[in-house]
Amino acid sequence: MPETVRLRLRRLRAADEPALVALDSDQEVMRYIGSRGGTSEQIVERVRHRIESDHGALGWWLIETRPEGVFQGVAGLLPMPDGEDVELAYRLARASWGRGIATEATTALVEQAFDRAGLKRLVAVTFPENVASQRVLRKLGFEYDGMVDYKQFRVAHFVITAEQWRARR
Repeated sequence: MPETVRLRLRRLRAADEPALVALDSDQEVMRYIGSRGGTSEQIVERVRHRIESDHGALGWWLIETRPEGVFQGVAGLLPMPDGEDVELAYRLARASWGRGIATEATTALVEQAFDRAGLKRLVAVTFPENVASQRVLRKLGFEYDGMVDYKQFRVAHFVITAEQWRARR
């Protein structure tokens, strides 16, 4: 289970459903997420699928404070729709914005990807106007790799290799 000084990342549980549905129902949070929108029932269905999915070393983690266990958001290591790449993804509750939580949580997840899962590289995609997420990725050492088509969107593509990550440590 990835941990930092302030945060714990743990696997999703059925009891997390209300917090996850609230997160995914917040239009401001979901503004830059490709799987946004839909009816309340569709959001609940997506959340339940996320909770039920186990991808071994990959998958979704709930981000919470430690030791209190206060919900902050979710992060994931997810297979990209095309090819063999794995995507670093995350979204935070609005109350968690601007507190360094995104950088701290994603750092722990990148360590999970490279040190425990043995991945050789990670990618991340952002909407071009999502400069806050691009700043987080650059802090982690991801490099901009151009614009790509992702699902039905044109997005900025970022990449980091395990070798680059270890050289920064």
